[in-house]
Amino acid sequence: MDRRDFFGNALAASLAGASPLAAQSVAGPTGLTVERAAEGTPHKGKVLALVTPHLDDGPIFAFGTIAKLLREGYTGYLIRASNDEKDSYDLSPGETVLANERDARALVKAAGLKNVFDLGYRNHRMDDISRIELRVRLIFLFRLLKVDTVFSYDPWDHYEENPDHYVTAQSVEAACWMAGGGKDFPEHFEAGLKPHGVREKYYFARGPQQLVNRVVDIGATLDAKRVAIHACRTMLTNMVKGVNASLAARKLKMPEFSGSEDEAIDGYIKAEFERRDAETGRKHGLAYAEEFHYIAPDPGLEEYVSKRAVPF
Repeated sequence: MDRRDFFGNALAASLAGASPLAAQSVAGPTGLTVERAAEGTPHKGKVLALVTPHLDDGPIFAFGTIAKLLREGYTGYLIRASNDEKDSYDLSPGETVLANERDARALVKAAGLKNVFDLGYRNHRMDDISRIELRVRLIFLFRLLKVDTVFSYDPWDHYEENPDHYVTAQSVEAACWMAGGGKDFPEHFEAGLKPHGVREKYYFARGPQQLVNRVVDIGATLDAKRVAIHACRTMLTNMVKGVNASLAARKLKMPEFSGSEDEAIDGYIKAEFERRDAETGRKHGLAYAEEFHYIAPDPGLEEYVSKRAVPF
């Protein structure tokens, strides 16, 4: 199943009174932490990278949290693994690649990110690529950008059908760790880079998340998330027209998905994504929320050393 079909089917199920799969989750054994907005810019100087196979993955699943962290001082980058050649409604593959490339730059500008790196792998073909090649490209970028925090698909989640998703996720997980090593790809150091491991991870999933241990209150950044999703215009147009065509075949229509293209996209965002975020929020006593498998920085020996270290 393509993820466009996934969202379309989930929406159709919700209109029929069923609960969409994307709104379900299974809490992990470690309990939940609710992350709320912080005052000021406590994260000033830190860097986050949103690493996703497709342009709309991050905006849909994580941009309320990313917008929150950007407000709190982070600098953010987008790393898009695939060329998204299969994600349009009535464009050719070449036209689709160009349209989504332009949308990626529009997203960076609208969302306040610093830059986008397009890796250009074939859409829905990433299980055919060298994962070591993808891993080393990510290691290079993590070291170059000095990434502290990464957002990506959960490499340990089940029931993922799209190979682009799990190939990207597994490569991200390995690259976060290996980027901190002094023996991995030493040619990077000849170019002036230094080892720099990614210490903090926010992993999301599109199906029933197997481990949710962090919930982020996105009420204050819902508008910013809407802007980010809307920037994925080619993909959202595909979703809206696909649902409208499916409804028309049943001699039905949704007034919210009619009108101008902007109005139809906005109506779809509210019906599909904001509704889901509201359902997630209600589970945790919040207006709107996003859920993650969160991996915190490992303090290692820092606390032990801070208590026992002595000067020379």
